[in-house]
Amino acid sequence: MRFLSSKEFGDVVILGVPFDSTTCFRPGARFGPDGIRFFSENLEEFSPSLKKSLASVEFTDAGNVEVPADPEGMVDAVYSFLKEKEITFPVVLGGDHSVTYPVVKYLAEKVQKLTVVHFDAHADLRNEYSGTPFSHACVMRRVLDLGVDIVQVGIRSMTEEEFSLRKESDRITTVERLEELPALLSQIKSPVYFTVDIDFFDPAFAPGTGTPEPCGASPVDFFETLYKLPTVEVLGFDVVEVSPPYDPSGITQALGAKIVREFILKFWG
Repeated sequence: MRFLSSKEFGDVVILGVPFDSTTCFRPGARFGPDGIRFFSENLEEFSPSLKKSLASVEFTDAGNVEVPADPEGMVDAVYSFLKEKEITFPVVLGGDHSVTYPVVKYLAEKVQKLTVVHFDAHADLRNEYSGTPFSHACVMRRVLDLGVDIVQVGIRSMTEEEFSLRKESDRITTVERLEELPALLSQIKSPVYFTVDIDFFDPAFAPGTGTPEPCGASPVDFFETLYKLPTVEVLGFDVVEVSPPYDPSGITQALGAKIVREFILKFWG
């Protein structure tokens, strides 16, 4: 199976954003999109768990968006790409987590209300980091500025200020245990966008990331929860912060590829 499809049709569009200029510890996520694509070759099109095949899904891979090195330029480039192509359901391969913001901005303009479900080790709620409000450490703060609701899952690292903001905001819902997510999602009436930072997983399962954080989830628990999610209107999703230079065996990139396949088949298969 390979995501780089020869199909020239389909509302579901995969695109890579090879950008990691805001990475605050170890760069390398700019190689993530091509790394995930490469390891997708090792996956079958069929998911035994979902009993569905990518062969029946109308999707296409639009390749990588050409982005400049500065975060403000990246935001403009990704947003413009989505708008010019009129992409309905973007599937984004990062790149550091800052690439999520222009995608959510684009989608939030198309609907009255949007909810972002955020799998991550870090809260990403800083107002500014390393001189820019568009750092990967600020991405959920910028999403909050858009008037979007956020459900944060698995967060285990944050500043005191971020902790206070999470407690005070009525638009941030926290999920401490994965098994609580299906019931929560069943109560959400707005369209949903999922963002999966690969450091959500414990480094034992996903070492290939720039900011590893111990005590994360296992892939087994994640996929079991994904399969139990209710039918919701999904406008897209992303997988970010996969960093091939720190993934010598490829297990993180392979996990990223499987996340992409299972999300597509879960909601569009």
